[in-house]
Amino acid sequence: MRFSLSVLALATSTFAQSSGAGSAEFVFLRNFQGARMAGMVGIPAPGEDLGQMVLQPASFARLTTTRVEIGSRYQMPGISTGSGAYASKFMSGVLAGRFDYMNAGEIVGRTGNNDLTGKIHQPSEMMLDIAFAEPLGDRLAWGAGFKAIQENLDIDGSQAWGLAVDLGATFQPGSRQLAYSLYMANLGTKLSGHTRSERNYGSLPLTFGFGTRFTPPRPRGIGLHLDVQKPIDNEIMVRLGAEYKVSRWIDVRAGWRTDVQEISDGFRTWFLGRELEETAALHDLRWSLGGTARAGDIGVTYAFQWWTLLDPVHSITLTWDIGRFARSSGDESQ
Repeated sequence: MRFSLSVLALATSTFAQSSGAGSAEFVFLRNFQGARMAGMVGIPAPGEDLGQMVLQPASFARLTTTRVEIGSRYQMPGISTGSGAYASKFMSGVLAGRFDYMNAGEIVGRTGNNDLTGKIHQPSEMMLDIAFAEPLGDRLAWGAGFKAIQENLDIDGSQAWGLAVDLGATFQPGSRQLAYSLYMANLGTKLSGHTRSERNYGSLPLTFGFGTRFTPPRPRGIGLHLDVQKPIDNEIMVRLGAEYKVSRWIDVRAGWRTDVQEISDGFRTWFLGRELEETAALHDLRWSLGGTARAGDIGVTYAFQWWTLLDPVHSITLTWDIGRFARSSGDESQ
C-alpha cells in the first residue's frame, strides 16, 4: 500500500516539472530557505543571514557577529514548518548549524490502483545542516557543508534517510561593485527506503549554480542579482533579484524566475514570429517580494511568494546578533 506521492510533491516542491525534467529524492529540500532567499525566488545571495547556507555554504563567510535565527513558512492549511540556525566564529572562519522541519499535514492513503484506502497519513521531513565558511582575504571566500535528511511518509513505520555535501565559493576578481558565486549543493544519496520493501535508492536533488551581484557604489543604491541553476531533475533555471536599502533600518527586495526553455520559446514567438504548440506553464512559483526591518541587534525579514497553482507562500525569519567577534585586517566585507 502506498498513498499518492504526487499530492505531496505538489504541496512541497518549489519546482514545477517540465518536459526536460528527471527525478531526484528529497525534493522538499528546496523549501528549506530563509526569508531573504525566498524574497528573491531562491537566489542564495551572500550576506550575513544564514538562510542561504542550504545552497551556498560560502554565503556567510564574512559574518562578524554571533547570530541566532528562527524562521517559519506558511504555504497551505495543515502544513507547518520551522527552522533554527546559529553561527559563530570558529578558527579563521565561521561555523554554522541549521535545523529545518516540515509537517506536510494529513493525506488520505491510496492503493496501487489509486483507490482511497481511508487511512490518514501524516508525512514529515527534517534536515540538519552543518557548514563552515572562511574568508581568504577581502575578495575570496569558500565554504563547505554537510546535511543529514530524513523523511517519514507514515506508511509502514519506515523512515527514509539521506546524506549530502555542499561546496561553494564567492570572489571579486576585478571591480568592487561586481561579485561572483559558484556552488554545488545536495551531492549525496538516499540511504534507506520510504517503505520496508523499497530497495532502489536514488540521488538527492543535486544542483550546480553560478551567480553574480552588482553592488552600487552608494549605500542606498539598488543591488542587482543574477543566478543560474542547473538541477539534475529540471531545466536550467534563471533568477533575477533586486535589493534596495531604504535606510539603515529597512531593506526591500524582489525576484523573478524563468528557465532556458521559456527564454527560447519566447524568442521564437516574439522575435521570429513562429507559432508554438500550446504547452503547460513550467513554473508554479514566478515572482516574490520581501523586506527586512532592523532595530539594533534584532532583525525581521518577510517574504511573499506568488504561486500559480497553490496558495501564496509567506516566510518570516527573526535574527538576533548576540555580539561581535574580531576579524583580521583585510577580512572586512565589501
